[in-house]
Amino acid sequence: MSLLIAALIYLNLLLILAVVSASETAIHSARDVEAQLLTAGEGDVANKLRAITANPFAQLHRALLLSAALNLALAALGLWLVTGPLRALGWNPWAASSILFLATVLLGDMAPKFFAARNPSVVLLGSLRLLHPLRNVLDPLAALVDRATDALLQKFVAKHVKTRLPVTRDEFETLVEMRQEQGLLDNDESAMIHETLDIEALTVRDCMIPRVDLALMSSEDTPEKTTAVLEKAASRFVVVYGETPDSVEGVIDTGAWKLANRPPWNTLLRTPAFVPETMPVLEALDHHLQSNDQPVLIADEYGGLEGMITRREIADWLLYDAAPWHGEGSEIRDLGGGRYLLDGGTRLDHLQKELDIEIDVGGIDTIGGLVFNQLGHVPKPGERITIASADIKVRRIVRARIQEVELRLKPKPSDEAADI
Repeated sequence: MSLLIAALIYLNLLLILAVVSASETAIHSARDVEAQLLTAGEGDVANKLRAITANPFAQLHRALLLSAALNLALAALGLWLVTGPLRALGWNPWAASSILFLATVLLGDMAPKFFAARNPSVVLLGSLRLLHPLRNVLDPLAALVDRATDALLQKFVAKHVKTRLPVTRDEFETLVEMRQEQGLLDNDESAMIHETLDIEALTVRDCMIPRVDLALMSSEDTPEKTTAVLEKAASRFVVVYGETPDSVEGVIDTGAWKLANRPPWNTLLRTPAFVPETMPVLEALDHHLQSNDQPVLIADEYGGLEGMITRREIADWLLYDAAPWHGEGSEIRDLGGGRYLLDGGTRLDHLQKELDIEIDVGGIDTIGGLVFNQLGHVPKPGERITIASADIKVRRIVRARIQEVELRLKPKPSDEAADI
């Protein structure tokens, strides 16, 4: 290999290393990526850039692996140049190696990182043409390197030596804040992570459906009445009891009952698990709530029915602040007989329009705000208020917020006259 060809190869490898080094820094400090996305539009490049910002650590893994391979190639080629052609031309090996080292560090590492720190979005867009096509090669290679590293650690590191110290909660929260400052996490994602951390101290009582809000059905009722209860149940599960609501016989999934063409209810009766109200949510998830089809009943200190919990209630508790629901399509659900199930955030103007009723708004925007203002305190499930055209009962509370209410319309004078 001639000196000219070797020098050209070295410069090309150095150029690629500069691009990869710049990409590493850009991925860590991409603060203005969102603004770049807006100007990039919805083309192929914008979609690739959005994929990087959605999962930056995968891209960083590729960049680090490629950087290590390039450094190894440059070191081998530089050693050959120093001990071969350059030495034959009379260059001192120590001086030649020092010049190559300084040039590699300045041009392949320091200068690109400085540029990337000032213009991370520009660097990310430019490096897409290099890193994105190589992902099919780099990803399997990165997985192979990870497995090989783990195998070496298990073989050469004593079992009693901890290879990695556990991360404390404070350290994890600091990492989340750092990623948020770097632009890798937005405010909603950060809030969701913090909410998830709080689940450690959460008990099933904190996010259960209270007994007063459960759909209950007596096993001694007539077939016509049990069918009506199952048809009109606002919740998915109906609790079947014997002589008293504390004598629970089982639970019926109303969705499964309807899909099975409404067979006799006792053919679908399932015996649920009972847990104490002080059980941690994580323990309930691990042992009793492996799927969405498994409700768990909660017993109080005397063994009576306290409430019910499913995976949905836990998700509601975790996501109510971090990912509030803003839709209107399901805000108002008709239960029949003048009864409606309302989301706590249902706007009063939307409610008046849909149900054709008059409500004294008084500067309040939502039905939950109206109930809270009328009661003057944080309500409990089952509390009621009365307005001119309807009675309202609180059905579900999530962390001091009204999530669901039931509205029962009062008969209009014209309807009463017609009945007479």
